[in-house]
Amino acid sequence: MKIYKKKNIIKQCFFEFFGTGLVIFFGTGCLAASKLTNISFNPFEISCIWGFSVSISIYFSSSISGAHLNPAITIFLWLSSRFNKRKVLPYITSQILGSFFFTMIVYYFYNNLLISFEKTNDIVRGTKESINLASIFCVYPNYNNSFISDFIIEIFSTAFFMIILLEFNNRDNYCLYKKSIAPILIGILVFMINLVINPLSNISLNPARDLGPKIFLSLNGWGILSFTGGNHNILYCLIPSIGPILGTNLGGWIHKKLIDNNS
Repeated sequence: MKIYKKKNIIKQCFFEFFGTGLVIFFGTGCLAASKLTNISFNPFEISCIWGFSVSISIYFSSSISGAHLNPAITIFLWLSSRFNKRKVLPYITSQILGSFFFTMIVYYFYNNLLISFEKTNDIVRGTKESINLASIFCVYPNYNNSFISDFIIEIFSTAFFMIILLEFNNRDNYCLYKKSIAPILIGILVFMINLVINPLSNISLNPARDLGPKIFLSLNGWGILSFTGGNHNILYCLIPSIGPILGTNLGGWIHKKLIDNNS
């Protein structure tokens, strides 16, 4: 029985690893293509690719791991007693490793173009000018906004996302049709949020989406700059990591108090 459970959690963690990685691969891949090649994706197309990548990843992993694909969602499910606490750390580790590994794949696929771009534009990796390239892989703040403003936008966006996500998966409205269409609806939701909010403030909605790539870049020439983004306020690096966790739990609380209780 213990051997079976051990094999089961390993399989679940693999699907969290690979599912999260797929989101990163397609999402950052399109950003790399847009920045480093003659292909120029507009914000609509980039948001669309991120949304489709989320849908595909949910279809891929939902039957095995539940398709958390996001440490904030894993933490929320644990705190709301919907998920075994023993699986929390393995799931979160798998998600961050997945984003790290697939960032590495995209990085090495585009490595020659990246180096060529640096030489052409006289960019020294690790300087503030190199953040333009690091932003292919990571989320950095909009310097026109204050720390508080960016933090509130991240929390609001993730709370908004979570409220709708929970309603998509509301068992009271569950049906076979909904099971098949829910991943598409979630992808469309990600697409719409990115399209509307990103021009105002860069958001992550997912700590793994940002933390894994930042760790990778810190080991490949960007150093501490990958976390600070060249900003004097080092706390900015907490926005894409802590903001989604707070926002997810806020959204879950709002859904429980205002929607679930009235259903």
